[in-house]
Amino acid sequence: MKNIIYLIIGLPIVNIASAQQDTLTNTIKRDVEVINYYLPTLSNPYKLQVDPVIDDNIQYKATFNYQTLNKVQSIKTTPDSLEAATMTFRPEETQYNTWVKGGIGNYGNIYGQLVYNIGTNDKYHLSVDLGHHSMLGKVKLHETDKKVKAPSTRTWLGADFATFFKNNTALDANAYFRNFTYRYYGYQTLQDTLLYYGYQTLQNTLSDYDNLTDSILGSDLRDNDKQQRQTTFDLNLKYGRRMADPREKFTWNTAFAFGVFGNRTGVKQKDIKLHFYLRQPLKTNYLISFDVNTNTNLISVPDYDGNAYNFESRHHTDVSIRPNFGIDFDIVQLRAGLNFILEFDDKDNIYMQPDIYADFNVSDGAVTLYLGMTGGYKANSFRQLAEENPWVSSDACNFVWKAENNTYEPTKMQTTQNPIRLTAGLRAKIAHVVAFDISADYAAFDDELFFINKGYQIADSLFIEKTGIQAHYTNMFGVISENGKVGKINAELNITPVSKTQILLHGSYYNWKLDYLEEAWYKPKYEAGIDIRVFPIDRLLITAGINSLSKRYGYNHTTATKEKLDMLLDINLGGEYRINSQWTAFVNFNNMAAQDYRRWLGYSSHKFNALAGITFKF
Repeated sequence: MKNIIYLIIGLPIVNIASAQQDTLTNTIKRDVEVINYYLPTLSNPYKLQVDPVIDDNIQYKATFNYQTLNKVQSIKTTPDSLEAATMTFRPEETQYNTWVKGGIGNYGNIYGQLVYNIGTNDKYHLSVDLGHHSMLGKVKLHETDKKVKAPSTRTWLGADFATFFKNNTALDANAYFRNFTYRYYGYQTLQDTLLYYGYQTLQNTLSDYDNLTDSILGSDLRDNDKQQRQTTFDLNLKYGRRMADPREKFTWNTAFAFGVFGNRTGVKQKDIKLHFYLRQPLKTNYLISFDVNTNTNLISVPDYDGNAYNFESRHHTDVSIRPNFGIDFDIVQLRAGLNFILEFDDKDNIYMQPDIYADFNVSDGAVTLYLGMTGGYKANSFRQLAEENPWVSSDACNFVWKAENNTYEPTKMQTTQNPIRLTAGLRAKIAHVVAFDISADYAAFDDELFFINKGYQIADSLFIEKTGIQAHYTNMFGVISENGKVGKINAELNITPVSKTQILLHGSYYNWKLDYLEEAWYKPKYEAGIDIRVFPIDRLLITAGINSLSKRYGYNHTTATKEKLDMLLDINLGGEYRINSQWTAFVNFNNMAAQDYRRWLGYSSHKFNALAGITFKF
């Protein structure tokens, strides 16, 4: 059954719980809240269509998870792993250990993937995943209606291994190599023959540069190589003991993760993470837990004597220590503790945050009220920024507001933290047909990062006098940090009227309150969508989705004003038909409304695009 889980998330992921069949028998009888709803498909490879995804090119899903308000998950102490609950549910078809998938489409869309599972038994599991996805077409820019080359490719190779021992312990290991290449194709206003001063910020005016004598040609501020890449290698090891009901026995696990990131410009990042967790029952319905996480980011930068970049290396380590006391009854589950965070960087800091959370079962598990008072912490790194926005500048200069100077000034990357976060919500299900989750969150944040186009002040006073334009911007992005508060209202509704139909509606509304920024750049006010999966006849699956993202704002240095990015409406339709037990044909249509939307200022997306192909299972 592991193969089903692997394909749901797009890459084979090992779940050690499959070795614990005796434990799972008890788990399934309990009430488990499934975070990602799953309807089995006629063909396993369907679940891999969404990964890898080239943002704004292949298939755009208008969903965002902001670190300031991560979704709260149930604190129930059983089961320890939500994935374990889904593993006893088998689809209607026979599973195959190996399959190959290929497809082609417009915009030079080429897709190929091979997945090989070398068996699964009560002692071990091993699987390998190899794939490549290219988009080689052109994109029409919103600002000029000019078509530009926007090639991008993704190549990946991964392997997962698990071995199981006595006493419900297991060792998980996975290693993944990924390479993403792309082009800075976005619109920008920088002119090669004009002279510019340094890195432009929001509040600067020409008077701020009166004491500067050096100016730089626009051609020297461009990245000479318009191509870029992100190459990563990640190794994860996990060893521990999992129990269906940790109230009965001592539970523990440890984990180690090592990651390497590099790009064409020469920025390199190493990530080292350690995790240690234990949970000890005191007596029936009472327990204590202890959770320790360490995270180290080592960011090195190339030797550089040009003007396009202003590199800063960073060595950062943080340690999170979370002692907790828990109460677990059928009516209420409570977690109470503290989160101590030790940060070691240019300046050492210590943070302390509350960690209190409770579930109240109002109606025998059918209706659950949850409340929480917690915090949050995010050690920002260049890899994290580049994976969220591939067009970010390799120097990723972070601007911070300096009240004493009444302006933003560049500094090293800041760490984001939520001193306090309040949560309240209601989960319910009705006769296994309807389930919903409605929640409200409120969080304060310090040094949350927002993307902003990288801009430069014009040094030619005659050009300024003639045009009235004081600055231009490039097609790369920097980041600017801000303090403030954000509220979120979230709603999800899952309807399964019959066994072969599933409808999921979801929506979120955000209310940002910032200390200095005019807008929460590129953050939406709301996002909403509906996803449908239907089996109208045997062997045929049809999927449909409509996702909407509200208007957003980016800062336009040329006009010195905010620029609105129109609401995004993404309509998708897909289908797959099982020809026989081995062959399956599939087709996907994305952005069916052919909307010319922009996720980032200067970067238009592909309009209507299609991908069709076949899957052969061994």
